[in-house]
Amino acid sequence: MDLQLDSESYWNRSSRAAFSFDDEDEVDLAPDLASNGILADDTISEASFNNSVALNLSIKSILSEEALKLVLQEQALDDRVLPKGVSPEVELKLLRRQLQSTLYSPNLEATAQKLLQGKTAPLEMFKSLHEKQQLLDTLMAQGGGHAVITVLLFLKRTLNTTQFHGILRERPKALEQYLSYLKESGDLAGHIELLQLFGRHQEAALKQFQAALASGDASTRKKHLQLLVDAYATAGVGVIPLYEQVFHAALKMQQLMEKDSALGKLLRDQPTPVEVLYACCQVNSNWKEQDMLKPVSPQRFAADQQISPAQYEWTALNERAQAQAYADLECIFERVPSWHPLKTKQFHISFDLTLAVLRLYELQAPSTVLQLFLSKMGNSVEKLALAQRVKCIKAVIDAMAGLKQQQELQQLKDTLPERSEEQFYCENALKSLQSKRWTTDNIKLKL
Repeated sequence: MDLQLDSESYWNRSSRAAFSFDDEDEVDLAPDLASNGILADDTISEASFNNSVALNLSIKSILSEEALKLVLQEQALDDRVLPKGVSPEVELKLLRRQLQSTLYSPNLEATAQKLLQGKTAPLEMFKSLHEKQQLLDTLMAQGGGHAVITVLLFLKRTLNTTQFHGILRERPKALEQYLSYLKESGDLAGHIELLQLFGRHQEAALKQFQAALASGDASTRKKHLQLLVDAYATAGVGVIPLYEQVFHAALKMQQLMEKDSALGKLLRDQPTPVEVLYACCQVNSNWKEQDMLKPVSPQRFAADQQISPAQYEWTALNERAQAQAYADLECIFERVPSWHPLKTKQFHISFDLTLAVLRLYELQAPSTVLQLFLSKMGNSVEKLALAQRVKCIKAVIDAMAGLKQQQELQQLKDTLPERSEEQFYCENALKSLQSKRWTTDNIKLKL
């Protein structure tokens, strides 16, 4: 059939009147329509065209029932921001839909799905306590982190305090998430208050202690520590004694730094107890007889701060060795036996003696100091190995003599510089060994 698409009478027929392309670009669609058989006959009607398309393009052939349901739910939960430039009729229709979604029963699954995707969704439709709990439980079951916080903030805003805390008490995971939110958002007061409310006084006390130490200046830090000590002294909430000791120790340390200006000059802002102990060692002038009445005394400060003997000795050893005050080292490790207080002081070290020797060697202590500490070792084999490691010749000689290694001592003597102090020391050790040997042999002959 000869189609005259350019003729005006063709487009004015009743069967074509339903189509209008006034707003579209001029595109020649005749070849495509003819190939599909749509324009194969002039007499095809608009009704027959629409019916054929409807029969061939059913919505169910494109979307499943489940997908269609999700699409409809998404449309029902569109954001409440009206698009610009809509007609009054369309705006009224959108407002009516939003009003219906608010007034009538909420869609739990669709709202949860939208929140989990990071989208906004109207929560005001969840009015009853049961509906709000259901929404929270649904999100927690699906592991929604930020979505759970969004709902918890909604619950805090719309429920009374008793109901909100009851929900948190019944859901420990929700409580932990809310505590993390308060911590990350910087609401330290709310974080501590909630910990105390749920009986977690140990954690609350530590948070308060950390907040007090984080104060900007020393006077504010001291004030907050004093308030903390006073509060827990009379609260009766069951804070473990160790925490109270820590609070008191921190307060004493702040008072000490405030009182002693010389000590304060040696310290940075917010020092640790070990750093303060190091500074106390620097300003201490009498290591033989420390005055325990002075708070700045290293031993007194270590006792006040509950610093262990090993930590005290290690800190003092490092400070005195770096100051090259080697004469004070032996005084650090002198102790009067508790079982016999009238007895003279004895050498006692609270950590591994090997660590002390290696640290002194690292700090370039003289060989006489190394020999002093090596002489306190009871095992001659370990003493020999360590003495050789730190290159302390006299300690090596002592260890060989203790092991009665006469041949090795003779070989060592031959390698030492002539007429040196170490060579004379080695000769005396050899003579001592020979004298003991002859004495032992004489005893055996008499027997």
